Amino acid sequence: VLSRALSWSSCCWGSGTMSSYREMIGDWDRAVRAIDQRDWASALSHLNRIPEPGSKICFTLGCVRLKLGDLPGALKAFDQTIAKDDRLAICFFQRGAVHLRLDMFDEALGDFKHALNNLRGNSVIDYTQLGLRHRLHSWEVLYNLAALHSRLDQWLEAQRSLEKAVESRAQGSNTELERALDIVKRKTTFEPVDVPEGIVFRPRKHEVDELNMKDFLGTPKVISSIDPNDSFAGFKPLCPQKLGPQVVRGTRGYHCLLFDFAPKTANEVEAKAGSVVFVLENGEDGWSTVIANEKRGLIPTAYLEVSAGNRGNKQRQAAGNISQTVPQVPGSRIIGTEEEVHSKTVTARRGEDCSLTESVILKVHYEYTVATRVEPGITYAELLGIFKFKLGRKSGQIQISYKDEEKQELVMIRGDEDLERMWEQIVDRRLTLWCKFKDPLSGRQVLYQSQALYDYNGHGVEDMEFNEGDIIDVLCEVNEEWLEGHSNGNIGIFPRCFVSPNSSVMADSKKIVQL
Repeated sequence: VLSRALSWSSCCWGSGTMSSYREMIGDWDRAVRAIDQRDWASALSHLNRIPEPGSKICFTLGCVRLKLGDLPGALKAFDQTIAKDDRLAICFFQRGAVHLRLDMFDEALGDFKHALNNLRGNSVIDYTQLGLRHRLHSWEVLYNLAALHSRLDQWLEAQRSLEKAVESRAQGSNTELERALDIVKRKTTFEPVDVPEGIVFRPRKHEVDELNMKDFLGTPKVISSIDPNDSFAGFKPLCPQKLGPQVVRGTRGYHCLLFDFAPKTANEVEAKAGSVVFVLENGEDGWSTVIANEKRGLIPTAYLEVSAGNRGNKQRQAAGNISQTVPQVPGSRIIGTEEEVHSKTVTARRGEDCSLTESVILKVHYEYTVATRVEPGITYAELLGIFKFKLGRKSGQIQISYKDEEKQELVMIRGDEDLERMWEQIVDRRLTLWCKFKDPLSGRQVLYQSQALYDYNGHGVEDMEFNEGDIIDVLCEVNEEWLEGHSNGNIGIFPRCFVSPNSSVMADSKKIVQL
């Protein structure tokens, strides 16, 4: 099994070192992007830089040369593709069309027969899982076979091929086939068909994503320092820092406690003289909200001084305690809720910045009205998660809007930038929003429901991932092995064997092979 897997990998991707593999994926991806922009010359340049291309890249190269009108070059590329993978029916089909245009009729006849044999009696082959967003139908091969017979004046064989094509194309319009039949009856030739322009093999998305360099360490930054002017960030040995100037009391940041403080209420926090605390807010009532000993609470503002020295400066502590008199503690602040803590110091008015420590009440109009309390600093993704939980919607796309007070119209929120403008509409810590959901199943019919037997992690952008026990809405039976379904707000394809069968409502489907 391992040798077969290695053989397939070498066939598809070629051989070489890991560095050349990264370069190959990069050139292949750049070529595909150029093809999407219809820049065929650039695509050809990127593909020619790959020293040992695999079968998929050779097929892509042949399609580019065919578009540029280089039939001999396209034929050579398709020959290389079949030499690496002689089971690729779509390459036999494409090479047969090139042979036919070069009037190499015997070679074209052999290619079309090989294409039919590799279809293995199926009406269609879907190459999506291999990176080619195309389906090869048996009627297309028969159509080109009829075009070949018409050039050889074999009108009876051409008519029979077209009649077989009509039979195999059970659904869809047969206008093109009927027109070809009329042409054959008048003993006139017609042009063959081939793979549509821009349909080529593409590298896997996760392989392209891995081309980008990842910074696992990130950029260092100072998150805590006793010196307010300390901005050093790096991996050097510790260096003495130049102390900044003394700052007056009443600022946000690190402060040194001048005296021991023992709390008298549950809202206050204990701290010792000389310890360093972080001041969050200074109140007009003589109390400061601080973080001390990993606790949040109140300490008298008069007990604090902006810290500009070392934490362990015991001489300064002793001097401070001896030379200064302990100031009088202000009257205790009565605190009921977090909202009341800041009610005397901060007023949330529209157009002013709200502190991240304050919460805001959001009233949401949906099919019913709900209210929730959030902090203005949350992200757009976190806000969506809160609303989905509150409204009991696990799937679907949520749309949130707020009312612009100046324009008097609803503005949809699409990201964090819109969210920042939304916070400017807060009045008295309250804001009204409007919410609606977009059902991903709108216009789709659910055939039946199945339960996942195992976890499934998709391997392509078309795959739908789910976990064991999830309920899946089956939307379409792609073939005997694959289904299309919906679960947890996502739609995609997945293997039939990963879910429980539901034979009572199974619908008849066409025979189709999925590679």
